[in-house]
Amino acid sequence: MYKAIDVHGHLGDPSCFPQTELEKEFYRLSLESLKRDCKENHITAAFLSPMEAIFPSDEKMLLNANSHMEALSAENDWLYQWVVVDPKFPASYLQAERILRNKKCVGVKIHSDAHGYAIEEFADDIFALCDRTNAVLEAHSGDKMSLPENMIPFADKYPNVKLIVSHLGHGYDGCVDHQIRAIKAAKNGNIYTDVSSARSLLNNLVEWAVEQVTCHKILFGTDTPLHHIPMMKCRIETANLSEQAKKAILYQNAYELFGGK
Repeated sequence: MYKAIDVHGHLGDPSCFPQTELEKEFYRLSLESLKRDCKENHITAAFLSPMEAIFPSDEKMLLNANSHMEALSAENDWLYQWVVVDPKFPASYLQAERILRNKKCVGVKIHSDAHGYAIEEFADDIFALCDRTNAVLEAHSGDKMSLPENMIPFADKYPNVKLIVSHLGHGYDGCVDHQIRAIKAAKNGNIYTDVSSARSLLNNLVEWAVEQVTCHKILFGTDTPLHHIPMMKCRIETANLSEQAKKAILYQNAYELFGGK
């Protein structure tokens, strides 16, 4: 079994999510259960954002969720934090600048569809924040307000910002190549994707993506607790890829991108 770094997961109270009550209960994962799943699947580090900050009811809820995740990451050596920024809440910028100074914070997480804005509306401010703090930016992508193509001009403007357009294969319009097209179009080679979408389970999608942009632009992510960790990892371990490519996706790319942390 290969070791891995999971760059895309969540933890917290799923009651804020928009799914049905029963489905939300499936997302209720304890820290101990997550720790066990990571250990059993040789995941040495998990990069998490708090669920309450993805669909917050107000600014206070988002700020408190980020603070709670900051405390959890400080207490658990295998857990790292994405600090969530909602540009409609100016205080989230200030909080992010402070938390980003912690060695256990790996970067900034945005979800424009959940927060209710088109990415183009605030992208300049978000990229500027990541540029001056040397932070990696992880963006939910593939829905109407988060198309990877609309992030390309900002990735080009801020060449020092490493952007992960998450959810390989996800597209609200049924297209499975949004993320790959963005990676290929980026002038500075600073766009990546992760395999945290269930669409990555499609036959040959991961293999095709590697052919298009090489294995070095793709990172491992599970989107836990929405997806089953062993299933997501098995997809890469059993992919029709070289040993080198599997190791790059599962671990090495993340280690190089976030090695300073």
